[in-house]
Amino acid sequence: MAKSALANKITGTLIVITVLAVIITTFLMLLITRQLFTDYIRLYDQATLDQWLPVVSEYYASKGPEGLQEFLGSSPAGNSMGQGMGKRRGGAMMPMKSKLGQRLIVTDMQMTVVADSSGLLTGKKVQIDLNDASSEIIKVDNEPRGVLYIVSPLGTGLASLENDFISKLTFNAGFIALFMGVFALLLGLVLGKRVSAPLGELSTAIHQVAQGQLDKRVDLTGDQEFVQLANDFNKMAGNLEEAEARRRRLTADISHELRTPLTLLRGQLEGMQAGSIPDDNENVTLLLDEVIRLSRLVKDLDNLSLVENQALSITAASFALSELMDRLHPVSFAAQDKGIVFTIEVENDISQITADQDRLLQILLNLLANAVHHAGSGGIVTLSLKRDQGRLLFSITDNGPGISERDLPHVFDRFYRVDDSRSRLEGGMGLGLAIARGYVEAHGGKIWAESRPGAGTTFSFTLPQ
Repeated sequence: MAKSALANKITGTLIVITVLAVIITTFLMLLITRQLFTDYIRLYDQATLDQWLPVVSEYYASKGPEGLQEFLGSSPAGNSMGQGMGKRRGGAMMPMKSKLGQRLIVTDMQMTVVADSSGLLTGKKVQIDLNDASSEIIKVDNEPRGVLYIVSPLGTGLASLENDFISKLTFNAGFIALFMGVFALLLGLVLGKRVSAPLGELSTAIHQVAQGQLDKRVDLTGDQEFVQLANDFNKMAGNLEEAEARRRRLTADISHELRTPLTLLRGQLEGMQAGSIPDDNENVTLLLDEVIRLSRLVKDLDNLSLVENQALSITAASFALSELMDRLHPVSFAAQDKGIVFTIEVENDISQITADQDRLLQILLNLLANAVHHAGSGGIVTLSLKRDQGRLLFSITDNGPGISERDLPHVFDRFYRVDDSRSRLEGGMGLGLAIARGYVEAHGGKIWAESRPGAGTTFSFTLPQ
């Protein structure tokens, strides 16, 4: 329905624009044509006037006003003037007859007609409108004696030709407007379908996504704008689908992570209540450990929420590198207990660091704990620090089993474990790397992982200074 409405609007708009363009063009052509005809008549009258003026002036001087009427009445002007120049009459060369039916009128300086080629106004005051007529002053011995007018009769000659031309032009313009309207209709149908079809497909896909079908994609071809629009829609739909998958996975993971300690706590407490489990120090310590794990999970989730909502507070300050290294002793002890060689390599010129020390410490502890776990007994874990293009580059390397190409892009996802068989008690809850990434990005840095199966893993991140 929407697609049809859009096509109709496009078609209607094209028809209206086309018809208006024809009407406006025709109107302008009519105005220009009338003006051209008027200018042509005026120029023709002036040319004729220039031919007659010396003849009339000469005859006026020699014969006077009385003889001028006889001359004009019997001259070619009395028979609508002619083509070119004619024979001599009384010693003066007279213009030959014209096809335009021009009328010669001579008045004295008081606007009394002394001669009229039609013989209608002789001896009378001028009673016709001569404002638009071409005129010239008749001089005898350089003294003004009268005025010569040439009047083109309306409705005849060029005026009739003008009206006939305008009528034909108007008819042809109407025919052209009809033809262009039909053409615009056909063009509108084609363009309307071309525009509305991809938009209709995209609209349907958007509606389906709004209804929860996040796997819907569109494949548009043709104009680059539509292709780009389809690509952007597909990317948006993919992001929504991925976000929904993460939400569902998060719900399932949190449920799984909470179920085990809560089940253990409930079982222990019910056993103590029933008297089947003694409430001695050992069992109380076990319950306390589970509560601590739950508290850590809630804290990690809270930190992760702050990171994802860009609400994490970073307080950067300059501090000595030695202060940070001293706070890494728990990692050294854990590595020694597992028989792992833990080394730290720092460039000599690095003694001060500008960062949020607590957040940076948490990043390193999370990455080092992950490396110690995967290095295994007898393994090697190395922490290196150097400068790289104005930034500090931290790298944590282990010689463990490495990470597959399938798992590598997901190592920073929350609750993601490379080894599905790895238990919560053995390896944590899968939030450490996600939190580390959030802390690094909150500092304005970047974090990444490099690994090959059987060749160990290196986690690196940079911090601006």
